[in-house]
Amino acid sequence: MHLLSGMEYHFLNFRLLPDQARLIYQEEDVALAPKTFHFLCLLISAGNAVVSRDALFDRLWQGRAVSDESLAQVVAQCRRALGDSASTQNVIKTVPKLGFRFVPDIRVVAAAGVTGQL
Repeated sequence: MHLLSGMEYHFLNFRLLPDQARLIYQEEDVALAPKTFHFLCLLISAGNAVVSRDALFDRLWQGRAVSDESLAQVVAQCRRALGDSASTQNVIKTVPKLGFRFVPDIRVVAAAGVTGQL
């Protein structure tokens, strides 16, 4: 699955609006750096499947050589924005040696009000 134009992605008390590059928590905008927002979109677009570290490096940095710490910082920023942490991993789960998985159920809402479950 990939994120579709004109759709919103609802999880927990958040709404992700990819077309507007916005994350909203209880009607308040959540500030995310562009790379952190892109990381969140990649996880959500995978549903509940694992996104490999290699895929994240390729998509976030387009093959440029960066350290593991760069990815760790993006993950930490995203977890913090979602009220998650490395110790709880209720939203973003680390899958050792593989990558990351988005844990909550995601509800897809079309602008016309049509809904579906991922």
